[in-house]
Amino acid sequence: MIQSLSRRALSTTALAALAVAAFAGPAGAQEAYPAREIRIICGYAAGTGADVIVRIFADRLRPLTDGKPIIVENKPGALTQIAAEQVKNARPDGYTLFITAGNSTMSANPHLYKNIKYDPVKDFAPVTTLIKLPFMVVVAPQSPINSMKDLETHLKTKGEKGTYGYPNTFSQVATELYKTRLGLKPLGVAYNATPQSIPDLTKGDLDFVISDATFLLNQSRQGLVKPLAVTTAKRSSLAPDVPSMEDSGIRDYDLSAWWAAWFPAGTPQPIVDKMAGWLNQIVPQEDTKKALNNVGAEPWPGSTKILADHVVADHKLWGEIIKLAKIEPQ
Repeated sequence: MIQSLSRRALSTTALAALAVAAFAGPAGAQEAYPAREIRIICGYAAGTGADVIVRIFADRLRPLTDGKPIIVENKPGALTQIAAEQVKNARPDGYTLFITAGNSTMSANPHLYKNIKYDPVKDFAPVTTLIKLPFMVVVAPQSPINSMKDLETHLKTKGEKGTYGYPNTFSQVATELYKTRLGLKPLGVAYNATPQSIPDLTKGDLDFVISDATFLLNQSRQGLVKPLAVTTAKRSSLAPDVPSMEDSGIRDYDLSAWWAAWFPAGTPQPIVDKMAGWLNQIVPQEDTKKALNNVGAEPWPGSTKILADHVVADHKLWGEIIKLAKIEPQ
């Protein structure tokens, strides 16, 4: 056992040393990184609002990496756990980047699943924060429900015959918290991605969906869903005509999603810092802000330390929210 652990430690050290050497190059020069393509792992299906967010950053990274290819790999499933495990197990050499909704992957998932196979702090090297975005409560466009009060009345009438869809961790927790606050009992239906839930909502198989504004704002503009509220205490600048939860009479309800970037743990700090610099160069650009606003997101530039501190604090917060919502780990 001791010999096995020693070999493992030596292997990890050797990989880190090789990554540093690749980055440093001759005489400590830093032009060697990146020497080849960088993969960005996306834990969501292609074509979703979440996928769009990842590709906004991928497209803007290419000019900063001397034209090296930036390849987005979609690994949906298990509420981003499949993607997280792939990143965790990747070589810590700076060529596998993880861009994901931290509130789900890093904060909520560890509280929702008993056998989760990654640690949000130990298994990843924080790079920087990227964006924040509200979630929205929507119903079918033809629905007679026009407000959160209407929805409450409707769901109380239907009792356990009421239904809702949840395509991600945030949706699940946000809906459970809403149910708990108002004493509602609709049953949830899990989906792999938000787009999959919309046809069922439109057909009337679901009474409502709470999911990311990234996708639902666009659906709303096309008349495919009817927004009732954003999941924050104040209205969002991205959807100023949509009431907040507080506007709707639901107190102490203020949830927003946040996104960030990580490398596998053990990635050399110079590489982490370089990537953080690139991403924080991208976030405040006017074309980036416009692209993000179009998908319902607001820029949130940060740093490695800001992200590391936020992961710890948000992990604790979501543990409390999940307990309050009475969700038992699966």
